[in-house]
Amino acid sequence: MQLIRSFALVLGTASALQLPSAGVASRSAAASSTGPIARRQALATIGSAMAALATATGASAYDAIPEVQTDFAASERLRKERADLDAKRTKKLLEKLAPLEASTNEADFIAAADELALYVIGEGSVPEGIKVKEFVKRITGALEALPQKKYGCEATRTNNGICYTPGKGATAAYDSLIKQLRKYSMIQLGDYRKVEFKAF
Repeated sequence: MQLIRSFALVLGTASALQLPSAGVASRSAAASSTGPIARRQALATIGSAMAALATATGASAYDAIPEVQTDFAASERLRKERADLDAKRTKKLLEKLAPLEASTNEADFIAAADELALYVIGEGSVPEGIKVKEFVKRITGALEALPQKKYGCEATRTNNGICYTPGKGATAAYDSLIKQLRKYSMIQLGDYRKVEFKAF
């Protein structure tokens, strides 16, 4: 109903604003006072009215622009919660590394490496607070610190055909742990396409 009233108002306004041409001014005046509106003049009036109505309707659509409210307090709270959780996970992972670094024989190293690997698998990812390359260096250092056994190997310029190993079990446990760390420290990029690369 409001639309019809607006249309009628604009129609009347448009009719009032029509300017007669110079050659037919007297005839238009006579026709408007003595008879109905000519077809061409009526169409021109309706066209002007429709254009004015469309402009008015389009303008009213932007009278109330929706505002997007950003809750900075909630965002900050979520960020802090994530940071606190990551700090707890980082501390726990370092606690799991401690027995491995403290191991002094092959059996202890194997048990600690298996325990650490199972923990990483259970967590599903390495915490962001862990510098993965440094973490792996510490594990490698713990393996190399174990008592070494001598065995014959292919001769090179530096080993004279003699190599050392902490034991096949320790080496296998180390390789398995590194495999899991590599898997769960993969970094994913992209929004619509999954792109991953190894952290170490």
